[in-house]
Amino acid sequence: MRILLAAKTMGVGGLERIVVALARELHGRGHQVWVVSSGGGLVDDLRRAGAQHIVAPLEITSPIGVLHAARQIRRAVLEHHIDLVHSFSATASVAINLAMRNMKTANGSDGVRVVSSPMGLQNSPRELPVTTWLRNWFLALGAEQILVISPEIRRHLKRVGARDAALVDFNFVGLDVETFQSSDDDHQSVRREFGFPADALVVTTIGALHPRKSHELFIEAAVRVAAAEPRTCFLIIGDGELRADLEALANARGLDGKLAFTGVREDIPRLLSATDVYVKPGIVEGFIGITVLEALALGKPVVAFDTEDVKLALTDGATGLIVANADVPQLAERILYLLRHPDVGQRLGQAGQQVVLERFDFGVLARRLEEFYQGVLDRPAALTP
Repeated sequence: MRILLAAKTMGVGGLERIVVALARELHGRGHQVWVVSSGGGLVDDLRRAGAQHIVAPLEITSPIGVLHAARQIRRAVLEHHIDLVHSFSATASVAINLAMRNMKTANGSDGVRVVSSPMGLQNSPRELPVTTWLRNWFLALGAEQILVISPEIRRHLKRVGARDAALVDFNFVGLDVETFQSSDDDHQSVRREFGFPADALVVTTIGALHPRKSHELFIEAAVRVAAAEPRTCFLIIGDGELRADLEALANARGLDGKLAFTGVREDIPRLLSATDVYVKPGIVEGFIGITVLEALALGKPVVAFDTEDVKLALTDGATGLIVANADVPQLAERILYLLRHPDVGQRLGQAGQQVVLERFDFGVLARRLEEFYQGVLDRPAALTP
C-alpha cells in the first residue's frame, strides 16, 4: 500500500509520536508511507522510520495556508499514486477535502480512499463548545470511515452528524513496549540531576505545556502533597507556551527547589523509572494519553482525573486510581496514599503493565491498522457506507 498520513504538526507530543511509530511499523511491513504536516521536532524521527515527510502549512486560521496545503497534498497523491489518506487533524481534513475535490475536477479520479481519526475534543477547558463542534465536523468531513478511539469522541461525532456506519471503534494509541526498560542507577541518577535528596519521593507528569493539559492543577496538588509529605519532589516533563506562567505559579506557591521543569526529554523511560507516582492532570476528553501507557509499561502507579478516555487503560483500584474531574484535594489525597503505601502502588502498576503488554504494543496495533486499511481498499468505493 501507498499511504499518506496527515497531521497538523510533527512537534514533540503524544499524537505525533504515535504517527512516527505507526509510520515506522507500516514501513517495516512493506508499505510506502508519506507524512504531511507543518513540520516540527519529530520530522527527523519520521525519516529514520522510513517515511517521507511533506511540509505543508496546516493552520486552520490561515485560509491561504490551507489552500497551499491542499495543493501539496494533491500533488503528493498524484505523483506517488497514493492509495489511502489518513487524517489525524481537523485542519488536515479540510486540506484533504479540498485536494480531493480538485483532483476529481482535474482528472476524474475517485481512487484515493480517505479515513480520519479524531484524537481529542477540546484544546483547552475554556474552549467554546461551538469550536469543539466545528473541529469534529471538519474531521468527519469527507471520510468514508472514522476511527474512534474513545466513547466520548464517538458521542461527539454523533452530535456533528456522523453516521453509525462510518464510525469504527479502533484504538491505535500505544507505544514500543520493549523500549521501556529501567536500569539500576535511574533512581539515584535522576535525583542527583535535579538536586533532589537521595530519599526524595518523586511525582511526575509529562505533557506539552498547553492549556489542555491542566498543569496548574498538578501544581496545586503538588503544594498540598509537599505540605503533607515534605520528602516529595516533582517533575514536569515537556515544554510549551505556558512554561513561563507555570514556572511563576510554582515559585509563587512555594515549590522552588522541589519542582523541576525539565523541558523536552529524550530519556523518558529513565525519568519514569525514577518516579514513584505518575499523574495525568488533564481534564478534557481526548485519547488515553501515551504518557499514561509509558508509566504503566514501567509498572508505575498512575493517578488521573475522571475522563472517559483514560478509562480505556485505567480501572479505578485495579490498574490505577481515578479521581473526580478537577478535584485537586482528592488528587493530592490519592497521590499521598500511593506514596505512603508503595505496596499498593506496586500492585496497581504491575496490573497496568500487563494491560499495556496485551493491548497497547505498537506491533499489535500496526497489524490491526494494516488490516483495516486493506479492508477499506478492498471495498468498492461506490459501496462504501
